[in-house]
Amino acid sequence: MSDLSQTIIKLSNIQKSYFTSSESLQVLKGVNLEIQRNDIISIMGPSGSGKSTLLNVIGLLDQFDSGTYEISGLDVSQLTKQQMQEIRLAKIGFIFQTFNLIQTLNVRQNIELPMALLHKDQEEQKKKSTDLLKQVQLESKADKFPHHLSIGEQQRVAIARALVNDPTLILCDEPTGNLDAQTTEIILNYLLKLRKEYNATILIVTHNPEVEKICDHKFVLKNGKLKEKAP
Repeated sequence: MSDLSQTIIKLSNIQKSYFTSSESLQVLKGVNLEIQRNDIISIMGPSGSGKSTLLNVIGLLDQFDSGTYEISGLDVSQLTKQQMQEIRLAKIGFIFQTFNLIQTLNVRQNIELPMALLHKDQEEQKKKSTDLLKQVQLESKADKFPHHLSIGEQQRVAIARALVNDPTLILCDEPTGNLDAQTTEIILNYLLKLRKEYNATILIVTHNPEVEKICDHKFVLKNGKLKEKAP
């Protein structure tokens, strides 16, 4: 039995469907998942299997239809939208395949954005972004805009942004999907570093078998069902 004090995420029988005027599509069919503190978890599956939907549910970006979801012991169904937004900003970091950097903000401003949304002190924002720029070796790029950066550099900015509020959980949606093999290795090494230095818990949705090599537990989502791969 797992130590509940170490359980960051607990999903029980999560169901999720999408509805159109003519039909309904059940995407998640009773998903169960526990993620422990400091774990690195991967979820693989074919396109359209519901991986991004599951990630959005866990990231409090999308609602589920039934089942129970607890994050750090809090029952999500009992939270207000405001509380979910605060948890999303303070406890969850997001790393996306397409980086989702804001093109009109420079590198430093992109990194500081989650802190700004929580109305943190500007000096605190600057200190944290400076520290993170050093961590991802982009100090010289602080005033550059995203389109001036390589793809690998943009992903490192996204990693720094994900860390800026010291999140409990980092959610990665195909973080190596647009990267070549060499840059993929660099990013995977960064994720391992996050676990070691920040005590980060990391969930990665991916198509890339190389990603699984750094993971403690590996899952497959197929036809709306989640199953753990054998060790």
